[in-house]
Amino acid sequence: MVNKKYKAIIFDLDGTLINSLPYHLLAFKDILLEHGIRVSDEYLRRRMGLSTSQILREIKKKHHFPEKIADFREERRYHYFKFLGQRDITFAGVKKMISKLRLNYRVAIATGSSRVTYEHSTDKNLQELFDLVVTINDVKHGKPNPEQLLYIARKFRVKPSECLVLGDSIYDALAAKKAGMDCFGVLTGYTSAKELLKAGDKRVLNSVTELPKFL
Repeated sequence: MVNKKYKAIIFDLDGTLINSLPYHLLAFKDILLEHGIRVSDEYLRRRMGLSTSQILREIKKKHHFPEKIADFREERRYHYFKFLGQRDITFAGVKKMISKLRLNYRVAIATGSSRVTYEHSTDKNLQELFDLVVTINDVKHGKPNPEQLLYIARKFRVKPSECLVLGDSIYDALAAKKAGMDCFGVLTGYTSAKELLKAGDKRVLNSVTELPKFL
């Protein structure tokens, strides 16, 4: 069944299509501890969905580390690569679902990760399924700013109201709301259904692979 309201579906990456959040969390904790900075897991979990630079800027305001944000971000990236290794972290059923959806919809990724992190975290089989991938390198502002989402709508030449966003964090929902797009939340990240609905998600799915049932 094709939902004629939507012409494009925009997916978040981390915690939505791939199970990368545990490795991002480990990388943040590891690099921060190396610099003598201790933050709780809960503090980091609640910020997953923001770009690394946004998270580091917030931590720097509190802990005043001397390193430049760009250098710290680069260092954290290598910690992430170390923990991730060569694992295939794509959630089960995602590739099959996207293969079917792309027959009727334009499909894109809007991620707070950098282009190099995106490419390291996903395999070619997944990458080739998407019409467009917009990383944090392609825009000035990451989520909850709607810039990435509106950029995709312009590239696809569709109205924002014709786009559906899927994401695991409140930042996806907030960005979608600002962009004038519907958003469904997924419970494969660190955010509860209650928090996702409060942020503006129209519906909450246990996993992104449930999406076809609601289209």
